[in-house]
Amino acid sequence: MSVLIAIGLGMGSLAAFAGQSTSSPSILGPRGIGTVRLGLPKLKAVAELSDLFGAPSARGVNTGCGPRYTEVEWGDLVAEFRLSTFSGFRYIKGGYPLTTPGSPREPSPPRTVFPELATSTGISLGSTVAQLRVVYRSLRLVGTDRWRAANGLVFVDNAKPVSPPRLRHIIEIKIGACGDF
Repeated sequence: MSVLIAIGLGMGSLAAFAGQSTSSPSILGPRGIGTVRLGLPKLKAVAELSDLFGAPSARGVNTGCGPRYTEVEWGDLVAEFRLSTFSGFRYIKGGYPLTTPGSPREPSPPRTVFPELATSTGISLGSTVAQLRVVYRSLRLVGTDRWRAANGLVFVDNAKPVSPPRLRHIIEIKIGACGDF
């Protein structure tokens, strides 16, 4: 089973600097983020994710999927909620451009990716498709630029099919997210 490991300065990291006890880094995978499991009520999931990553940077309706789907963003990590239940996430450089009141109108400007996440095999934003193929041997192409691992994680590359896999880079990692936009 592959998972994403969250490495960032969330509240747990700040507590570690203050000498308070903390648990191991948060793990983001097919079942959720650390102990924040898919299926939790939105209020509980947002509170627990805020403990890990600080206050959300944006909130809004997923305009491509309608009001049943809402999203809460922490930089480059966007948690998705279907009918107020934690249903998936997107990890996408520059964040996700929500176009509803209170949400960013366009992707965030270039900056350091936050929170820093990687699969247990080391794949993250910026990894190449060649690297992805080495560590996920049973990938399935699900579109022109999307690869699904056996555990359900979906990796999106920068859609340069004429480029060799060593030059195509991962720009998004997601699971349970509504739509491909």
